[in-house]
Amino acid sequence: MTEKKITVAPQDHVDLYENTARRFFREVLDYSFDDCLITNESYLSDFSSCGLPDELDDPASSLKELYAAWDVWVLNELRTRYGLEYTTTAIPLLRVFRDLEEFWIRQQH
Repeated sequence: MTEKKITVAPQDHVDLYENTARRFFREVLDYSFDDCLITNESYLSDFSSCGLPDELDDPASSLKELYAAWDVWVLNELRTRYGLEYTTTAIPLLRVFRDLEEFWIRQQH
């Protein structure tokens, strides 16, 4: 039997944005950063299974419909909270973290 090895992508760039990532996961996704595996290659869309807020969750919806609803919801959250305009959730989290830091810096001036 051939031994298979699982390799996790590096996390060094995520580490540079740890405080931003913690705040993003807490404020937007209502999730603990410490409960997630986030690598340099993670995308926002990777977290669509985190679920919708209870008021938007419809048990009668298909999985595809729930994922689509999550995309609309999270993009709206990023736009209304931080003024970040994205057209898709298929974007690297590192880009979101960088954009959030730029937003918070602008807010301080």
